[in-house]
Amino acid sequence: MTNLLTRWRASLRNVLWLDALQAAAISAAPVILAVLAHEPRLGWTAIAAFWACFGDPGGPLRQRAGSMLALGLIGALFCFLASASAAHLWLLLPLTFACCTFGGLLRVLGPAAAIVGTLLSAGFVVAAELPAPTLAESLSYTLFFLAGAVWAILMTALVWRRRPWKDATHAVAHCYRGLADFADALARMYSGLTPAGGPQAWSAVTRPQRSAQRAALELARGRIREVQDARPSRRARAHQLLYLLDSAEDSFIALVAAADLLESNAPRWLGRSAGAHLSHAMHHYASVCNAIASTSDINDAKQAECLRERLAHYGAGLHDLRGGAMAYAPDLAAMVPVLDRLLHNAQAVMQSLFDQGAAPAAPAQSRLGPSRARQAWRTLSQNLGFESDAFRHALRVGIGATIAVALSKTFAVNHGYWMSLTLVFVLQPYFATTWQRTLERVTGSVAGAVGASLLGLVLSTPLSVALAVLPIALGTFAARTIHYALFTFFLTSQFVLVSHIQQPEIYEPMLAALRAFNSVLGGILALLVGVLVWPEKEPRQLAGALARALERHADYTLALIQEKSGGGEAPQDIVGLRRLACLSADNAEASLQRLQQNPVHRDRNVDTAMNLLSAMRRITAAGTVLEIQPALPADSPAAPALRDYGTALAQALHEQESAPGHGARPLAVPAAIGAADPALAAPLDRIAQQARQIRQLRERVQREQPPQ
Repeated sequence: MTNLLTRWRASLRNVLWLDALQAAAISAAPVILAVLAHEPRLGWTAIAAFWACFGDPGGPLRQRAGSMLALGLIGALFCFLASASAAHLWLLLPLTFACCTFGGLLRVLGPAAAIVGTLLSAGFVVAAELPAPTLAESLSYTLFFLAGAVWAILMTALVWRRRPWKDATHAVAHCYRGLADFADALARMYSGLTPAGGPQAWSAVTRPQRSAQRAALELARGRIREVQDARPSRRARAHQLLYLLDSAEDSFIALVAAADLLESNAPRWLGRSAGAHLSHAMHHYASVCNAIASTSDINDAKQAECLRERLAHYGAGLHDLRGGAMAYAPDLAAMVPVLDRLLHNAQAVMQSLFDQGAAPAAPAQSRLGPSRARQAWRTLSQNLGFESDAFRHALRVGIGATIAVALSKTFAVNHGYWMSLTLVFVLQPYFATTWQRTLERVTGSVAGAVGASLLGLVLSTPLSVALAVLPIALGTFAARTIHYALFTFFLTSQFVLVSHIQQPEIYEPMLAALRAFNSVLGGILALLVGVLVWPEKEPRQLAGALARALERHADYTLALIQEKSGGGEAPQDIVGLRRLACLSADNAEASLQRLQQNPVHRDRNVDTAMNLLSAMRRITAAGTVLEIQPALPADSPAAPALRDYGTALAQALHEQESAPGHGARPLAVPAAIGAADPALAAPLDRIAQQARQIRQLRERVQREQPPQ
């Protein structure tokens, strides 16, 4: 519960409240107009506006308007097809399968397209329940839906125009807040009196911090890439954001190195003075990162002075650490280069923000390549086959939605579209995530239904109900980035009130009860579809993800050691290989978590997978320490031994049939390397320890495999 509350507080800090308020006002305005104009069909316009705002991907205006317009046009077409065929089950069911399969397949185009596809599928199943007995009525609902999308586009494009750089700037600021959280977590783990715990305690703190920060860095890089060529006049701003992001990533690597040094040396680094100074220095660095994240105006002298003061405090802390603190704990000298690197990066960021022209120009981005539409079509066509996981999931969505609509129509379920709607929203590519999403949605739906019922008892007039939609919609848009159950709570309350305006003859508690009951039915149906229709082979996927992660870590280790021996890959290639290694480990960990969350399947090699992931995390942590160290001269006598040792470590991490055998080698660091540069020997020894563990785990798995 404490961890959950901590994550919620961090999420609340990063909510874009102004954007959430704008989206809530856009989606609530048609509801109020529906009451004032006595036109219940405007409630359908409100739903379309809500979905258009919900599908807003952010970024440049052209990209945002294009996504919202696509949602409006295709959604209007789906609305017409669903409402016009609602009375003919033989036509409705094939259309449901085709349209919902198409919506599920859009997932291959990225997260933003996945949201649009889900909303399109949801719009179809809801439109199948609209009271439209004639084609004229179907056309009218189609126009009302299209009007809602156009209303949202006009408001976001003309009235409440969002600066195209806002999302990118906020994403970079989020990276620096993540650095502050990481530094604070390290400071709390080691107070100077006693270590906070063993390896498991350190892993429990550093692993989520590293994963969250890596995801934030990748998200920010994507946001900058979206807008960097949108306005040539703002190219300098793009270069500055890229420089800030690169500095954040370099500082993140330094913090990972600090975590590795602290964890590996914590039992020896005891002492009140040394530990207290180290903890205070990390807290001061966290305050520096928070000041960078809070910088909103480079012309504000107060913000510049605040950052300078915090940099001065951090520099003073490092001075104290080098003084009397190291006299009691000389091993802390290994931390000094890491902390100096953090200080240097923060000072460079200070100059980039407040000194004109301090940030170096980023390389120009090539604009060659296929257009966005052609690339999207190519991606869709490449996934049209049963060998594609995305295509199988799209078929799963189409089959599940068709079954839900068939049950709703056959048994005349009151407000049965809520069952279909729940299935479309909770059905995920993996059963474990479907199970978790179902529990969260059912919990949120029931709680939201109860809340809407209590609210309906207080609100006595339709206008008061319509006005209440605004703050509830604000909660819906704000909670979408906090927790899915909380988001579902506000969403259920909002839709129950909107449905009451459309159908005022139905009492709110009845609507709420129907919503909760049908949500439970939809969740159960989604679980059955996830189990029975092409269930994923998670153990096989986990094995493949682990193999890819080991290969990426072997490539990173080999290239890094070759670079430290005076040859091999360039530094920028090391950064790219490290990023690939970390992302592959994140993918394998996500696959492992899905396997552990799956309530109907367990794998006996889960412990082995966890140990492999832990070893890979320690390898990249030790590798970041190795990156900070200077390379050996190319003519050093120890350079050939270091290159040969890197090949042996890479072979131990990921065996290759064509490579010479190093299996019997003990992987001890050659004495020549330790004599040439002891600073290189320490991180190499930690990498070797993990390589030995990985080799032992691989051999144990091979022994446990049944004979073919």
